[in-house]
Amino acid sequence: MKSRSISLLLCGISAVSMLLAPCAASADDGDGKILRLGWSKDIQTMDVHRTTDNYAVPLNIFDRLLEVQLNDDGSTELVPSIAKEYSVSDDGLTYSFELRDDVKFCDGTPLTSADVEATFTRMFALPESVQTDFTTCIKGSQAILDGEADTLEGFKVIDDTHFTIELEEPFAGFLAVLATPTCCIMSKANLEEAGEDFGMIPEKTIGSGPYMVTEWKTNDSLTLVRNPYYWGEPASASEVHYKVYPEAASLNMAFQNGDIDILDCDFLDSMIVQSTYETPAYEDSLIRVNRLGTYMISINAGIEPANDVRVRKAIQMAINRQGILDAIWGGHGVLVDGIYPAGSIGYTEDNQGWLQYDPEGAKELLKEAGYENGFDLEISQNSAASANMASLLQIVQQNLADIGINAHIENYDESSWLSKRKSGEMPLFAGNWTLDYNDPSNIIDTFFSSPEGTKGRSLNYADTDIMARVAAAKTITDETERLQEYADLEKKIVEEDASWVPLFSVQHTFVTGSAIEHFTPHWAGYGDFDASKVTMK
Repeated sequence: MKSRSISLLLCGISAVSMLLAPCAASADDGDGKILRLGWSKDIQTMDVHRTTDNYAVPLNIFDRLLEVQLNDDGSTELVPSIAKEYSVSDDGLTYSFELRDDVKFCDGTPLTSADVEATFTRMFALPESVQTDFTTCIKGSQAILDGEADTLEGFKVIDDTHFTIELEEPFAGFLAVLATPTCCIMSKANLEEAGEDFGMIPEKTIGSGPYMVTEWKTNDSLTLVRNPYYWGEPASASEVHYKVYPEAASLNMAFQNGDIDILDCDFLDSMIVQSTYETPAYEDSLIRVNRLGTYMISINAGIEPANDVRVRKAIQMAINRQGILDAIWGGHGVLVDGIYPAGSIGYTEDNQGWLQYDPEGAKELLKEAGYENGFDLEISQNSAASANMASLLQIVQQNLADIGINAHIENYDESSWLSKRKSGEMPLFAGNWTLDYNDPSNIIDTFFSSPEGTKGRSLNYADTDIMARVAAAKTITDETERLQEYADLEKKIVEEDASWVPLFSVQHTFVTGSAIEHFTPHWAGYGDFDASKVTMK
C-alpha cells in the first residue's frame, strides 16, 4: 500500500556485490543504453510480500496478471498483461483467467498457473506478509492466515494456462487489485529453492518482468539488466542503475552533473524545485503526473477536546489549505474536500466546495464548545518524514495558533511514531495516501471499515453503523448504487463528522535529463515506476 507511511524493517545484507547466477547464462548483450536513477535511501527488500514501501524492483522484475495504463489525457484503464483473457461470473464471485503461453522467468522456465497459485498462497502463508489487506476477499484466505489450511480454497488450477479465483463475496475492485505490486507473480520453484534468501539475494530472486537484478550493494547501488526471456517489447534501456544519495543536495548535484537521468523532485526541498527547475531553462524537461492520492490531517476523536465535533470542525476551518499548497507545492495540485483523490474513481464534485478557510468562524465554534481561550494540542511529527511534510506541519501549527489553539510539534523517530499512531493515542498528525488500486474501497476501507482500523490510524471514529456500511459498500454489484453509497459515506464521515481535515491532491514532478526521449510515470504518481516505460535517445 503506497500510503507509504509504513515500511517493514528487515535485517540488512552485507554490503557486497551479489551477482545473478541462474539468469546470467542467457543475459542480453544490450545496446549500451544505461538509465541512471537516484534514491534518497536504499530499499530494504525485493520481496513485495514483505514491504509496502519498496516497489521499484518488484515493478521491474515481476509481471502482474493485469496492468494499469496511463492515457495521454490522464485517465487510466486496466489492460491485459500475462493474463490475456479474463471473465467474471454474473454473481461477481468467480474470476476465470487464461495466461499467455509465452511467458518465461529470467531463468528460462515457463510461467504457469501453478506459479500464480503459489504466489497467492504465499501471500497469506508467509508469517511476515504485509500484503494481505486487499486480497483476503479470496475464498479460504482467512483459513491460511489462521493456520488452519495450507492451500487456498478459492484458487483452482485447470491447466498450465487456465485457472479460476473464487471470492468470499463480490468485490468490485478485485480486478484492479490484481494490477498492484501486491500481486506480482513469482516462480514457485524459485520460492521453494530460495527460502529466506528470496528478496534479499539477486540470484535467489527471479521474475518474468522486463528486467532482472544482477547486483545489489546495500546502501549504495542496485543494477537491473534486460530479461532476455521477456515476452514483451524489449525495454529501451539495456541496464538500469540505481544509486543511493542520502542527502538531497548530493542528489540534486548528481542530476546537475549528468549522473542521473530522471530526478524525482519529491526528494528535494520545495524551494529548490521552485527556484531551480520551475524555470524557463527546464520547462521542456519537467514531467508532472497527477498523484492519485490525498493529504489529510487526522484528528483523534477519542481524545478531549477533539471528541467534540465542533472542535474538529473548527480545526477544519482553521487550516489554510490553499496557502499550504501554494507555499510548498507551488500550487501544483487541487483542493480536495473529502476522502477520494481528485481524478480517481469515486471522486465527485458533489462533495466538493463545502470546506472554506474561515478562522473567524473557527473561533466562534471553539467558543460555542467552551474553548474560547483555546487549549493545548500536540502535533505528532515523524522525524523520517519529508521536508515538505515538516513545512506543512509548521504552517498548520501557525494556523491553529491563529484561532487560539496552542499546538506544539512533538518529534518521534519513525518506529515510535508508528507505534504511537497504531496505539490510537496520537492526537493530531498529517499524512498522505496514494492509491494502490483505483477504487474508493482502497482508501475508505483502510481508515473507516472497522474499529480496529480506525484505532490503528489514531482516528477513533465511533460510528459503528457507518463502519459497517463502509465494509459492505465494496460488495454492491450495481456500479451506480455503489458509487452513490461511497459518496454518501464520504459526506457523512468528513463533512458531518469532521473525522479529518481533507487537504489536497498534488502533482508529482520529475525532471528529465538530456538522455531521455520519453518518460511515462506510474499511473498513480508513485516515485517508483516501470523503467521499461522510459525511452532513451
